[in-house]
Amino acid sequence: MKLSIIKLKIKILFVVTVSCLLISCQKEELVTLYFNGEIITMSAEEQVTDAMAIQSGMIVGIGTYDLLKSNFPKAQQVDLEGKTIIPGIVDSHVHAHEFGQQTLKANLEGTNTVEEMVERLKAFFPNPKDGEWLLGFGWDEGEWASRGYPDRELLDAAFPDNPIKLQALHGFAGFYNGKALEIAGIDKDTSDPEVGTIIRRENGEPTGVLEISAQQLVNKHVPEETVEDAKRAILSGLETLKSKGITSVHEAGMTKISLQAYQELDEADLLPIRVYGMLNGNDDEMMETWFEKGPMMDLNGKFLVKGIKVFYDGSLGSRTALLFGPYSDNPKAARMTERISIKKIKELATSAADKGFQLAIHAIGDLGNDRILDVYEEAILKQPFDHRWRLEHAQVVYENFYHRAASLGAWVSMQSSHAVGDRNWAEDRLGPNRIKHAYAWRNMLDNQVPFILNSDMPGEPWEPMQTLYFGVTRMSLEKDPPTGWYASQALTVEEALKAMTIDGARSAFMEEMTGSLEVGKFADFVILSDNPLKVAPQKIKDIQVERVVVQGK
Repeated sequence: MKLSIIKLKIKILFVVTVSCLLISCQKEELVTLYFNGEIITMSAEEQVTDAMAIQSGMIVGIGTYDLLKSNFPKAQQVDLEGKTIIPGIVDSHVHAHEFGQQTLKANLEGTNTVEEMVERLKAFFPNPKDGEWLLGFGWDEGEWASRGYPDRELLDAAFPDNPIKLQALHGFAGFYNGKALEIAGIDKDTSDPEVGTIIRRENGEPTGVLEISAQQLVNKHVPEETVEDAKRAILSGLETLKSKGITSVHEAGMTKISLQAYQELDEADLLPIRVYGMLNGNDDEMMETWFEKGPMMDLNGKFLVKGIKVFYDGSLGSRTALLFGPYSDNPKAARMTERISIKKIKELATSAADKGFQLAIHAIGDLGNDRILDVYEEAILKQPFDHRWRLEHAQVVYENFYHRAASLGAWVSMQSSHAVGDRNWAEDRLGPNRIKHAYAWRNMLDNQVPFILNSDMPGEPWEPMQTLYFGVTRMSLEKDPPTGWYASQALTVEEALKAMTIDGARSAFMEEMTGSLEVGKFADFVILSDNPLKVAPQKIKDIQVERVVVQGK
């Protein structure tokens, strides 16, 4: 045991004392002692042990069963029967509100033709009222862009009286029918917005696909969600996430409505898991309001607003991410896009540094990531502080990126599902040289770049054991070559778990309360059917979540 008995007893005494003070005159809760399993703590001092004691939602003991039984002789005991406990998963980049909304939308994932889309819409909306908006999600803009975007002709024929909005898998494009375009006043004479594209037929008529901000031309006409609707969607999304072992999420870019919904749920103590909220940095009004207020955290550690998510460039799938050179497969089809100017991001960085906010900027292309590092460097050198600013995705970087990011302490927030999801077309799009610095997790760690692994759900498969499996194998859920795609960039199980637990918490300033199983932290943990450190890597995806505990419950 690396943790000395004396040190452990001091920690136990401290936490029990604090717990008693917290519950004041209330009856003291019993200690619950979990034993006869493998407990992966993810702490720096002690990685694996066999017993853990919790009381009043806090961890009050970690160590051997004999030691904890001696310290807590009256504890209620839970026999793990050889199962494994890990810290609760921190999914550090999600869209939980959007995920919850999907229960009201047709699922178009895996569709390859417009005919398939129409079939799913008809099945989901068998008897739509005239004028009712029909919503769907999940068609893959990356796959479609490779072979040619869809056209609305069949949508128009099937649904002439209902406006349709079909959100793409990663949000960089939307597919709309003629009725929706008519409501928005979009025709062949409509100009492209400043940051976005109306995809057109040869005669100039819109095909129905709108990229980036062009989607807003129609989306602003979709009936607005109420706060109560948002609360129901958020609760649905968070409960589903919790059921799979996620005990904390970073909500990447809240709208005004979802922010209000989160606040009301938190005030009513209804949030089932912890939420690190990121404001929408592309919303000027929201930023003005919150730069006046400053960061916010509740007393029970369930809801923290300290991050600012900014969308900078586009995506590789839609060829809108910013690259130093042209796209390799179809440069004429590329529309490299800035969704916000660097000047504006510099202004945000200055205010964020002044007020103590964390920036988390969506940057996918190598040029996009280079420009954001320039902004970070200027702001951080001007006003050094514990910023933990982040680059969301960092899918394609360049040789000097690693040294620059590590020197600045800039975190990279990456998604293991994106590598396996993009593997069919990514090398064609980037070419043989740039691909060496794409989805480069091993390069990040080997160069000491602060690194977290997450899902960016909804979109690709998002369950934590899938995220872990992708990170370790670089294989899809289907059959792949036994070595995985660019397997030299794969992670070890320990590295991936660290990036999904304690480092996820650290990237949100929450490492003192969660992310590892240590005395004094909240009892947020997951009981698994098997030990991910011991099963064959290909079997990680099959590990079952048997129980999820948040703050002892």
